[in-house]
Amino acid sequence: MARPWDPIDHLLALDPGGRGVAAFFTPGAAQEAARALLGARRVLITTGFAVAADAPETDGPPGAAVLGHALSVLGARVRYVTDPVNVPILTSALTALGQRADVVVYPEGDGVAPALLRRERPTHMIAIERPGRSREGDYLNAGGASVAAWNRPIDELFVCSGIRQPGSVPRRPVRGARGSDRPLSHVVTIGVGDGGNEIGMGKVRARLRRLGPLMARIAAVVETDHLVVAGVSNWGAYGIVAALGRLAGQTLLHTPEVERRVIEACVTAGAIDGLSRRREATVDGLGLDVHTAFVRLLQVVADSGIAAGSGIMEAASRSAPPSTSPRSSPRSLSRRKATRP
Repeated sequence: MARPWDPIDHLLALDPGGRGVAAFFTPGAAQEAARALLGARRVLITTGFAVAADAPETDGPPGAAVLGHALSVLGARVRYVTDPVNVPILTSALTALGQRADVVVYPEGDGVAPALLRRERPTHMIAIERPGRSREGDYLNAGGASVAAWNRPIDELFVCSGIRQPGSVPRRPVRGARGSDRPLSHVVTIGVGDGGNEIGMGKVRARLRRLGPLMARIAAVVETDHLVVAGVSNWGAYGIVAALGRLAGQTLLHTPEVERRVIEACVTAGAIDGLSRRREATVDGLGLDVHTAFVRLLQVVADSGIAAGSGIMEAASRSAPPSTSPRSSPRSLSRRKATRP
């Protein structure tokens, strides 16, 4: 029997860019990732996808900052790791959220990943819109061109992150990964992506290969314990935050106004739209009005606290202002008011 779709799934599966995410989308993934993050102690988040020299994109850092902020509110120690070109982008996103920018630059050289993991001792690692190596060991964009010159091999952290949780199979070394033959202790890993070439997509690589020769060539081989696919990677991170808020009984998701501020801050710091290649306040070719509307819809779902199988219309009615009709009892009115932030 197929798992019923949660309203969060319906939103994450929106595909305005026509990427074909339905072919590798997994219902319930955001909820499972959120459950895995409850009680996280030390979280390492990586993000940043440079599409050309000095051209980091707007997708990724906003999602990383919003998810990191939510985990900090829940008591986790959160640090970020990226390459030098993405440091100002990620720092600006965090600053726009009022967060301290605890960002680590991923060093160059051999043995980097094991050393960093031993120093940071993460209990959880998250990759949001971060390049993952292909079967040939290269990092490729959606068109099949190499972007390895502008993106450091941060996926080595996930290759070296140890075995899966008890009851699952050990991770297999990935060709070309420095230190992949030296697994460390257990780290729960989560990948978020939208194009098939990001860290974590190894989990659905069999499905990606069936989408044609280009996708088979660019598809990442690096797996994560949990993989969240969305029409835009930022949205996938926001979906995890919405699910976390429901599980924790707290309002953790940001507002549409903050979404606008974060994206604009990234652009001011030098980020570009990964599709248009222009320095403008858009993400994956979609304007700010689309992204703020998405956050508003996700707020409806997050604030309602509804369970899988319920409908969007029911969520909307629960989060709407209380009705004063005779059918609404004082008790039901007070209960609805209590769910609002």
